[in-house]
Amino acid sequence: MNRLYVFFLAAAISSCSWLPGKTTAEMEVPVPDYQRFAENVSIVKQTSTGVVYEYKNVRIDELAILASLYCHDQSGKKAYLDKITLYRNNSRRAMFICKNL
Repeated sequence: MNRLYVFFLAAAISSCSWLPGKTTAEMEVPVPDYQRFAENVSIVKQTSTGVVYEYKNVRIDELAILASLYCHDQSGKKAYLDKITLYRNNSRRAMFICKNL
């Protein structure tokens, strides 16, 4: 019984994402690499209702940060991913729509 308790205690401690010197907010908020975005992302179309980006070597969740900033600045709305299409030269296009849901 004692061994089982030690096993569960060790599993619970090892699954924690605690890092010394870092707060929870610092660990959860991603910091965008704007230099990499400038090299790999281009804006294809901008409207008040959405934005279309062409990108490569960038993950879509990183691109969503830019889209959410754009939508918030334009209309105070949130960005929602509408579609991703494969484009020329292995680049992709992502369309984000600005909405309040």
